[in-house]
Amino acid sequence: PQRVKVRHRSRSNNGLSLPPRTNLDRSNMAGATGLSTNTANASRAVTIAAAFLAVLTFLPFVYTIPYYVNMILQASTIVFIGSHLSVPGTQVNQETGEQEEKPPLEQMTRKDVMQFPLYGSCALFGLYVLFKFYKDLANLLLGLYFTGLGVLALAGLVSPFLIPLFRSSKALTKVHEFDVPVMGMIEFSIVDLIAVVPVSGIGYIYYTTHHWVTNNMFGVAFALRGIEMLSVGSFVNGAILLCGLFVYDIFWVFGTDVMVTVAKSFQAPIKLVFPRDWSAPVGQQFSMLGLGDIVIPGLFIALLLRWDVRQALAAKKAVTEGVKKYFYAQFAAYIAALVTTVIMMTWFKSAQPALLYLVPAALIAALLTALASGQLKELFAMAEDEAGAVVEDDKKSK
Repeated sequence: PQRVKVRHRSRSNNGLSLPPRTNLDRSNMAGATGLSTNTANASRAVTIAAAFLAVLTFLPFVYTIPYYVNMILQASTIVFIGSHLSVPGTQVNQETGEQEEKPPLEQMTRKDVMQFPLYGSCALFGLYVLFKFYKDLANLLLGLYFTGLGVLALAGLVSPFLIPLFRSSKALTKVHEFDVPVMGMIEFSIVDLIAVVPVSGIGYIYYTTHHWVTNNMFGVAFALRGIEMLSVGSFVNGAILLCGLFVYDIFWVFGTDVMVTVAKSFQAPIKLVFPRDWSAPVGQQFSMLGLGDIVIPGLFIALLLRWDVRQALAAKKAVTEGVKKYFYAQFAAYIAALVTTVIMMTWFKSAQPALLYLVPAALIAALLTALASGQLKELFAMAEDEAGAVVEDDKKSK
């Protein structure tokens, strides 16, 4: 959302810092893909999930698995990784190699979540009109913009792999800061720039060919960054956001041709595409899933994972997989909702608004888990600060 409050990263956090509205500055991914945190023992699981995601991304070059299987596996794996990376903990300082606290999450306010569907509707309809009259020009300019963002987002995932190779060179790992007019403070190291070089080649391939695998590489990077770095702030905020986008998705998919038209016309990595039949006519070789159907539920699932972790720590329990009851209830509900989406899409032979199934699944799973745990009041009162720590919501508790 345009009005999300942004906190600039401190010098010690390092990374490629972008303007506030497009800030994709990374938390170090614990040796690239693991989870470096003292509060969740998930490093190995996240690393395995990341490797699995990479295999799924490139597998169609060798063997085309059913598109709906690939879609469900990729989307759920992204949610799993992004949710665990959002858990507060420690990260490795790029310059010193020492452990430090991860940067705080970007917090969405109640006003943000209430306005999000309205802003989204205006942007969607604006794109629809733009594509109706200036399709080629719109794709030229917007494609260039999103390609640039994709390069920076993907470079943020590549850079941690390179850091150990240059740890001995302070000149390469030193973070440089520049205060750019309008854009604000930008921070980066030479290692970040080195990471941009090979990723720029991927950006060139995407911009000139719109190849599906380069689209998915950027899309995965966007989705992971979004889930990892944003917080809806509280359960009530998350419920409001989900309900608002539930109506938004149904109206623009079932009520008009706007959503489908924009999705098919917009040549930007705002969706994941899945090969389904190479022998089919052009235009029927792929199925797609919008990033919103991954990131929006992912933010809600990540919020409840962080609550699981905080509850375990407050009770002085070890953070094992067994204490993540809300997370795994949500995760199972997300997969079930994706399966339902595919079934309904196949049954009706038409595009389906995935949030029609994802939103009820997420809310029902959370409420049933709270009822079974005797925590319904606590669930509605749950909120967290920018660092991801749960705080008491006095207004809701009264």
